[in-house]
Amino acid sequence: MESKTVLVIGAGVQGLTTALLLLHQGAKSVTIVAEASPSDYQKRDPTYASPKAGANWQTYAGNTDYRLQEYDELTYKALWELSVLPECGIMRLPGFEFYNEKPAARQHPWYARFVRNYGFATAADLPPGKQFGVKYDTFTMNVPKYLAWLTGRVKALGGKFVFGNRLEHWQDALSVVPGGKVDIVVNCTGLGALKLGGVEDKDCYPVRGQTILVRAPQVKRTIGTSLALGGTRAAGGKVEEEMKVTYVIPREDGIVILGGTYQKHNGSMEIDADSASDIMTRCIGICPELVVNGKLPEIVEHSVGLRPARYGDCRLDSQYLKTSSGREVLFVNNYGHGGYGYQSSWGCAYTVAKMVRRAIGCSQNDSLLAQFVKEVVGSKSAKL
Repeated sequence: MESKTVLVIGAGVQGLTTALLLLHQGAKSVTIVAEASPSDYQKRDPTYASPKAGANWQTYAGNTDYRLQEYDELTYKALWELSVLPECGIMRLPGFEFYNEKPAARQHPWYARFVRNYGFATAADLPPGKQFGVKYDTFTMNVPKYLAWLTGRVKALGGKFVFGNRLEHWQDALSVVPGGKVDIVVNCTGLGALKLGGVEDKDCYPVRGQTILVRAPQVKRTIGTSLALGGTRAAGGKVEEEMKVTYVIPREDGIVILGGTYQKHNGSMEIDADSASDIMTRCIGICPELVVNGKLPEIVEHSVGLRPARYGDCRLDSQYLKTSSGREVLFVNNYGHGGYGYQSSWGCAYTVAKMVRRAIGCSQNDSLLAQFVKEVVGSKSAKL
């Protein structure tokens, strides 16, 4: 891979993570091309979701969704290791998932075999209206800090960034490399893949998510509600066109994300006051410690983001394409992650790295992600 020039389109969590792992694999050069950066973006930009994410690990994968299970398990293990680095902004904490109905058999979800301190929620843990729950150790990410860490690591390994480019066609990105001499292009454009020339994936669609950021440092657990045991989509692998998803995601700086909404094909970036009121009520219902001495938490910000979802789930594949100049490039897709971009990010980047190695004739290295994490964490390692 030492002779390969790589271009990554997109600077969200998937693009940054993928670029970082390819640099670690020894790519000659890696350049990230994007319109916006994690430190300079328009909050109303519908195509840049990563800075507005809640960013915790609560799997979407059902008990038979083996592909997404692999992505999520690899990411859990990588993030657990990286959480010992304070500069990452990753916080370990107890996680709870509550359900409206108790399963017929007290089965365990697929992730019970590797998450730390897994168990059933006790009666004292259950909020009103919830009949069953599980708990385990997980983590949340302080999004601005984590994205800044990824960006810094990419730069430290020699990666380059070119921002301010709105691309009409993926080949427009080639202009940032002298002579357009690129060997590998990785498409991490999220919802942008819907309109990006040369891709135009009509299976992509937005899922509107509205949240409230509050100041509540007393909250020391992350909470979510799911449709069925085993993952947000465990019941047949599907979710409704619109549903009320309720979650509480604290960050290490005392900010807590309260959510939310799940509105398919809704591209509105406007704050809906009725939704905000409903979100606050629902979150207090499952996390009463949000209220202190009868006072609601201080609201820091209302936010809206569009999850970059895709029918058929995320797209990870590769093919050789010819550019307008006749140059053959390996074109890799890594987009369409909906609401699970962070919690699948290292698993997806690992899959891209293996895909690239196979395509260019490098020997396979199944431990490449573990090797990266070990080198980054060093003596602070806290392995599972």
